[in-house]
Amino acid sequence: MTDNTGTTRSPGTPARPEPGFIDDGAIGWRFKGLPPEAAHGTLAELGSSGRRVFDGEFGFPLLVLRDSALRHNAELMALFAAERGMSLAPHLKTSASPQVADYALRAGAWGVTVANPFQARVFMAAGHDRILLANQLVDRAFAVEAAHWLGEEPERRFFCYVDSPAGVAVLADALTSQDTTTPLPVLVEVGHEGGRGGCRDTAALAATVDAVRATPALALAGVSGYEGSVSHSRGGEGLRAVRDYLGWLRAAMDIVLAHRDPRLPEYVVSAGGSLYFDLVGEEIATGWPADPPVRVIARPGAYLTHDQGLYHALSPLDGSGSDPAEVARLAPAIEVWAPVLTRPTPDQVILGAGRRELNYDEGLPLPIEARDHRGGSPRPTPGWQVTALNDQHAFLTVPPDADLGPSDLVRLGISHPCTAHDRWLTAVIAADDDTVVSVARCYF
Repeated sequence: MTDNTGTTRSPGTPARPEPGFIDDGAIGWRFKGLPPEAAHGTLAELGSSGRRVFDGEFGFPLLVLRDSALRHNAELMALFAAERGMSLAPHLKTSASPQVADYALRAGAWGVTVANPFQARVFMAAGHDRILLANQLVDRAFAVEAAHWLGEEPERRFFCYVDSPAGVAVLADALTSQDTTTPLPVLVEVGHEGGRGGCRDTAALAATVDAVRATPALALAGVSGYEGSVSHSRGGEGLRAVRDYLGWLRAAMDIVLAHRDPRLPEYVVSAGGSLYFDLVGEEIATGWPADPPVRVIARPGAYLTHDQGLYHALSPLDGSGSDPAEVARLAPAIEVWAPVLTRPTPDQVILGAGRRELNYDEGLPLPIEARDHRGGSPRPTPGWQVTALNDQHAFLTVPPDADLGPSDLVRLGISHPCTAHDRWLTAVIAADDDTVVSVARCYF
């Protein structure tokens, strides 16, 4: 059969869309905050309609991403990685949005990182060709699907993890009887004591390497690890622990490089969450042999939207984690606008947004500004503080003379975007003048 571009494809294979776009049909009533009159249209139509956030059509609470900050963050991180010889594959578990991912790709990112087969399928459906599944793959059906997907176009890239002979056996069981033209490239995950998965010593690493090499349906493509579970501190001891772990990752890669697989165009070593990507650049980005070629892939996920809490304080491109000589810093792109429901006392305001709309695992939301319901002039928020969240309410303490009443709107900054997006299935992307430029679908 042929798709609407005239390309022949097998039955059951979806038509290839433009990168970043999946046609989910009419908006309907699935998405919080979107205009009721847009229900019969599509997200693409809504995003190109020229509406403004405060034109009276959108409902509140509402998740808003700022286009200028997304562009700035994407370009800044791309430059940071390129200057250190790293490729960039942002971990899209944060927003689960192909449209948000495209900010990174347009700025030069190599590809995307995902956490599970569902997320991988989303980005495959959205037309992305380079996908790193940063987890062990034990879904046999998806292993077969990924191998066939790779074989359809030679430029596609896909990697997943293994960390034991037992895990290798799962993939061997799935793939050995399949008629696949391309081996499934796997990265041996390198772990640490107290971490999640990953080989924790040389013996476990060697056993896993041998198991992969004995499985023709797999290709030993490199190693990967996650240093963010080693420490959450930018202090001296925390940084030393991360450097030690990255040293172990580098040693593991040296073991893998001793076994050349001629079916592979290059090898991969990957690390780098949102707190220590600078150390990845220092410790493992350089010094690899030219033959076989080695690609170093960093996987920070929070940088695109950034925040005004955890990563603002600790990111290498912001706060205490940054170089004082660095002028450009990441900018918070994510905000939630919450309506004032009532003001029961002069110093307490109840907002119409709670745990269903706001995350709180790394600190409560921060009041940044207030406006009237039409989005008038911003009002400052000195002395304002969110003190508690219920399921649908936020308790906001304000000075008794604060200018704030029912139907006014409060812009809330958040901490840790990785747990903020999953409360929303769409994100309204707006210019600095509050004109909506697109609506990003988030697949949670």
